[in-house]
Amino acid sequence: MSSSLQEQQQQALDEFKKQRQALIDARKEIQAISVTARSKDGVVEVTVGHDGAPAGLRFPNNKFKEMTGQALAASVLEAMTASRTQMTARAMSVIQAAGGTAPQGLDGGVLDRLNLDKLLDGGSLEEVLAPRPAGGGGRG
Repeated sequence: MSSSLQEQQQQALDEFKKQRQALIDARKEIQAISVTARSKDGVVEVTVGHDGAPAGLRFPNNKFKEMTGQALAASVLEAMTASRTQMTARAMSVIQAAGGTAPQGLDGGVLDRLNLDKLLDGGSLEEVLAPRPAGGGGRG
């Protein structure tokens, strides 16, 4: 193998390692994200974690006592949607800053099978490309 080819391979490997570390760091940063949003009417605040699951629900005033159940439910859903939207935007910003991109329009190729967590946790190529269990359609 020529010296030039070996240098190119080493450069590619070094770049891969840098990108992998940036994505590992980004994943840690994303896992620390927590976002709180308030409904437009100011009745409810919902906090969600990095996975979009509700982590807190707060009524900052007593306005909810004067509302119908349907109106209160609408305020809760509005605040939850807003907090999830903000969380997604922050997570995408972290991924983009790390040099990553969100996969779009994949057609069942290798990337659809890629287990990002295994890749970032140092899994073998076989583990990274292993079929996912049924119901595990999400990436990462």
